[in-house]
Amino acid sequence: MELVVRFSLALVLDTMVMDEKVKTGVELDTVSASCNYDAHYKNHTKYWCRGYFRDSCNIIAFTPNSTNRVALQDTGSQLIITMSCLVKEDTGWYWCGIQRDFARDVMDFTQLIVTDSRDGRASGFPPDPPGNRTRSCRTSKAIQKAKGFRMFILIICILITGLEIIFIISLLSRGRRSRRNRGGVTGKSIPRSPQPNQIPSVISIPLATI
Repeated sequence: MELVVRFSLALVLDTMVMDEKVKTGVELDTVSASCNYDAHYKNHTKYWCRGYFRDSCNIIAFTPNSTNRVALQDTGSQLIITMSCLVKEDTGWYWCGIQRDFARDVMDFTQLIVTDSRDGRASGFPPDPPGNRTRSCRTSKAIQKAKGFRMFILIICILITGLEIIFIISLLSRGRRSRRNRGGVTGKSIPRSPQPNQIPSVISIPLATI
């Protein structure tokens, strides 16, 4: 009987419970999830990952770190995840997990569905965010697009500059070779066959006697 009680307690302690198994969010909105766990995991590293299978999900963030759109907060008995500026591509399966060194990680999942209409909001979600939050998400997207465009222009300018430098170097090298070839031709002396010094001979013409 004592073994059964210990085993049951171990199962209870080694669980992490997601607040909801299905969550619905709206584009450019914010959604939150919370995972409850036993306090003896207080000092363990927690994480948030995405994927259908728990053993192959892609970890997005570890505690206490966060990303631009995913914030993690560990209270000591609950892991709170906040995803902001949602897009439709965020739809999928997510897991909260507790990292353990010598045992399998403790994990639980939820399915997130992102819609483009506020009618798709599920019950139990926080109220709509203020308008400035939506504007900040739109502004962030615009800034990212502008940064990408500037990076594209910068790469094009670098390529053009590189081609111009290569063209100039090619012209200079051709000019040097051309001058070197001309100098080689004009510097050579054409050999001439030596001519013996000839002294003009004096031809005596006899004077006719008158």
